[in-house]
Amino acid sequence: MMKILFLARPDLFRIRAGDTVQLVQLTTALEKVGLNIDLRTELDNDMMRDYDLVHLFNVLRCDSSLKQCLTVKSFRKPLIITPIYWNMREYLEWAAPSKLAKWNNAQQKRGQILSMADLIAPNAEREWLEIEKDFAPGLPHRVIYNGVNPFFYNSSCKERSGIISVGRIHQRKNQLTLIRALNDLNIPVTIIGDVNDRAYYQQCMSEKKRQIKIITGLKQSELLAYYGEARVHLLASWYDTPGLVNLEAGLAGCNLVTTNRGTAQEYFADYAYYCSPDDCKEIREKTIQAYYTPLKEGLPEIILKRFGWGVIAEKTKKIYNDLLNGLI
Repeated sequence: MMKILFLARPDLFRIRAGDTVQLVQLTTALEKVGLNIDLRTELDNDMMRDYDLVHLFNVLRCDSSLKQCLTVKSFRKPLIITPIYWNMREYLEWAAPSKLAKWNNAQQKRGQILSMADLIAPNAEREWLEIEKDFAPGLPHRVIYNGVNPFFYNSSCKERSGIISVGRIHQRKNQLTLIRALNDLNIPVTIIGDVNDRAYYQQCMSEKKRQIKIITGLKQSELLAYYGEARVHLLASWYDTPGLVNLEAGLAGCNLVTTNRGTAQEYFADYAYYCSPDDCKEIREKTIQAYYTPLKEGLPEIILKRFGWGVIAEKTKKIYNDLLNGLI
């Protein structure tokens, strides 16, 4: 049985985000197709010889990722990297200009990390183009799309109402702009997510009006009830690749309004409405358009067929086999 080491950022389970869900669910899906997956946030050098291949996720935390990659290469293990990358320059210029120099200075380390990969496995071709533009790594790549749990599938055509937005409460997810765009809309809005930034959360609470609710602390399994009742899911973030909540909400039958930054358009094409994260007027207009448009027929089935974790696991397994057999 092929044994694979998954390497992730050290705080993967303390600060839960999309990559937490991605790694846990991909681990489960790959084990169902016969692979032995060991998901770790720290390396155990004594166990390195047991692995056939190492798959590292997320190069944004470049200090920990660089250390992990150097250790992996010292054991001469094949290394696949899924970068979960998008250039944060535009977002930082808007949200935190003081952090821009730190981001730019770390780009050299990210390039060094990518250069150690035997294969780069982005979550979309659009992400690969972003990587090529910023790093020109000159390495082979194969796309491994993000997946979604079939648990969220809902083909019901029952009457729906309300708008939801799922995602951790953080500036990059842009809930405050969403609130300002929808505050005077006579439609209930529910924002759901863990609080990653307490000060930002308090600002959202202070500016929102009565018809906007913010719910924190839900388990992922509890989201289905909210997805199943809502007519629209809105994710006006500064970028997402593509946003696992988009996949979940679309699979659950919501009309989607999502950011035009990142990779969502590669996943959803004409089945979603796209908005600029810095344009309150456009966010409002696209949300209203999606709300009063009939639900997108066939979207849950398309998502399940293309992005169900079982499908993604089979394609990932083939990529592992191809790399180990010298076919890449």
